[in-house]
Amino acid sequence: MPLRRSSLEVEAVESGLRLRRSLRMMRDGWPILLIGMALGVAVSVTALRLVVPQYTAVMVIGPTARVGAAAMGARLPVLIGREAAAAASEPGPGDEILSDFARYLQLFTSIPVAERMMVDPALLRGLFPGRWDEEAGGWRPAPGPVASAKRLFLALVGRSDWVEPDAERVASALRERLTVDMVGSGPMRRLRLRHPDRAMALRILSAAAQATDAHLRAEASRRSAAQIAHARARLAGITVAEHRRALADLLSEQERIAMMIEVDLPLAADAIEPPAAAQRPDWPNPLTVVPMAALVGLVAGALVVSLRRLWLAGGEAAP
Repeated sequence: MPLRRSSLEVEAVESGLRLRRSLRMMRDGWPILLIGMALGVAVSVTALRLVVPQYTAVMVIGPTARVGAAAMGARLPVLIGREAAAAASEPGPGDEILSDFARYLQLFTSIPVAERMMVDPALLRGLFPGRWDEEAGGWRPAPGPVASAKRLFLALVGRSDWVEPDAERVASALRERLTVDMVGSGPMRRLRLRHPDRAMALRILSAAAQATDAHLRAEASRRSAAQIAHARARLAGITVAEHRRALADLLSEQERIAMMIEVDLPLAADAIEPPAAAQRPDWPNPLTVVPMAALVGLVAGALVVSLRRLWLAGGEAAP
C-alpha cells in the first residue's frame, strides 16, 4: 500500500516547488530586474539634482522652570491640593487646565505671531524666496507652470492669487515648514524648520520663538495692568477696613505679578537646546533616497517578470 503523506509534508513540498519556480523565474528575468534597479537609481539621482536641498533647524523647548538656579520663579501664588486645581482650572468637562506653555505651542504658528514677524522684511523674503523681485524691489506672482496653472484657474472662477504676503499667508508658511515632535514622554518639544538657506532657517525659527514669547508677555502684561487699575479704582471708594485690606493684598499681589512679567527672561518656554542646524543640507538624504529607489525598481522589475511569465503561460495554454 502507498504511504500517505501528512499535510505538513505536502505543504513543505508545495512550498519548495513554488520557491524553485520563483528562483527559476528570477533567473530567467534577471535582465529585467537589473533594468528596474538601474531605472530606479537613475530616477532618484535625477530627482536629487532637480530638488533644492534644504537645511533643518532644530530647537528643543520646555515649560519655563519655576524652581532651580536657572528658573525665573513663580509669577502666581502657589496653592496646594484641591484649591490649586480649582483656582487654575476653567469650568468644563474634566476642568480643563491651560498652561502658558500650552498657549505657547498653540500660538507658535498663529496670526498674531505672524504679524509680529512681518515687522522684519528679511523674514518675509526668507519665507517666500521665490516671490521677491530684487530688481523691481517688490513682490511678484510665484514662478513655475504649477503656479501659472493655479492663477489661470483662479482667474476663470473670478478669483486672483495673492501677491504681497499678509499675516495669514505668513502663518500658513510657518505651519508648512514647521514640525513639532515630543521628546520622550515628557513636556519638552522638538521644533524642526526646513529652508534652503541655513542662516535663514535659524533666523526664522528663532524669530518665531521670540515673537511667540513676546505676544504672551504682552497679553499677560495687559491683563495684569487691567486688574491693577481695577483694584486701585475700587480701593479708592471703599471705607470698610476689612475690605480695604483684602483689596490692598490683591493689589500688592498683582503688582508683584506685573513686576515678574517685566523680568527679561522667557515667560512660557525655555530653550533647552537653542536653534541649530548642520553645516550641510540634510534633506533629501541621498543615502536613504537612492537605496529606496533601487529597491522600488527591483520590486517593479519582479512584478514585470511575473506578469511576463503569466502572459507566456497563457499564450502556451491557448492552443
